[in-house]
Order: sequence, then structure tokens, then C-alpha cells
Amino acid sequence: MLLKQDDDEAARELTGKVIVIPSAKARYDEPLNELVLEQGGRLALGASAAQFEMLDAKIDGRDGVYCQPIDLDRPKSVSEFFQIAFAQFERLDVVVLEIAASKRQRMTTEKAIELETRRLLHCLDAVLPYIDGDLHFLCIAPASSAAAIPIATAFLAAKFAATRATAPRIRMSIVSPPTDRSEDDASFARTIVHLISEPRMPDIIETVLSSARKKRRTTAKPPFDVRAKMSLQA
Repeated sequence: MLLKQDDDEAARELTGKVIVIPSAKARYDEPLNELVLEQGGRLALGASAAQFEMLDAKIDGRDGVYCQPIDLDRPKSVSEFFQIAFAQFERLDVVVLEIAASKRQRMTTEKAIELETRRLLHCLDAVLPYIDGDLHFLCIAPASSAAAIPIATAFLAAKFAATRATAPRIRMSIVSPPTDRSEDDASFARTIVHLISEPRMPDIIETVLSSARKKRRTTAKPPFDVRAKMSLQA
């Protein structure tokens, strides 16, 4: 009986949490959404105008899920997204943001990092007014985009030094997406949910890397097993 109770508690460890996914378009978003809902979480999803109708149709009628259009490259659109998400749920606990450029957008590495950093800062700036207590900001990006995190740290330090306001407590994570195809989607979604479910550790930067090697079909080694942590001074 006690074992069953522990299993039930583990299965609902996101109860009450609001998970915000401003760009719900990746192939692993569907298993991620299902895991969040299974564990009692609620979802505020965003999608580009071209993908909004398809995403909205998928979640139509589901409890604890809300979807709205967003343009990550327009600060006003990003600000309105977070404002409405907060009005819908009255709290925001975790932001899961994929900042990588679309593969159809051919650009240099420098341009890609510039685009990804700009999107990160747009979302970070927009969510600040709605942080009650602390926030987990989790970015999904290639390893080359790790530069976005120190830039975000500098942004927070400069912003709150200028206003002399008390800086919010933010835990920032960057997760490298899997290199393989759909066989890793569910594992990657579980990795993200595991990070979300961990005890809150504000003022921490952590990096979770997926394996750069292609997984052999005969191996059972999990692809997400490297983590580094350091203090975040915001």
C-alpha cells in the first residue's frame, strides 16, 4: 500500500505547476506535453501563426492547457503571450524555450547565436513581471548556443542594477537536443520533465548535454547523462 502511494505521488509531482512553452513546435513537444499533464502540470503553449491552428486543434477541449499565437522575434508579441498566460493561470513556474533557429533558416553560426540570444532575452524580459518567488528558465539549444546563458546573466545583472529593484530568483538550464531521430524523443522529453521535477535550486546554471555520437541500436546507455553546474549571480 505504501509503495503504491509513493508511485502515485511520483506520478503527480508537477501538480499545480504551470509550464510555459512559447514555441511548441519541436518533434519532442508532444511527448513532453503528455508527460507534464500526466504528472499534474498545466501548460501554456505558444506557436507561430502558421502552426497555431494545428496545435490549437490538438489540445482542443483538454483541461489545463492553453494555446496562443506568438512571434518570438517581436518583443510586443512575446510580452503579450506571457501577460495572457499569467492571466490564464495566475502563476508561471517554468519556461521551456527552444531558441535554436529553424533548419530551414540558413545562416552563419554568428547569426544563429545572435538570433537565439535575442529570442532568449525577449522571453526573459517578458516573463520577469510575473515571477512570484522563483522561476526555472530552461532553454533547449545546440551546444554552440551555450553563450546565450552568460549573456542572459549579464542582462539580468544590468537590468536590476539600473532599477535597483530586487532581482528575482531564477534557475537557468540549457539542454542540448538529441542528435538522433524519433527514437530519442520520449527519452528527451523525460529528461526535461526530470529537470523540471527536481527540487528548486535558484541561482544555478546547469548544462545537460545529449550524446554527440549516434546511438548504436544495441546499446542501452541513456543519451542524457552529462551535467555541469555553476553559481548564477544575477
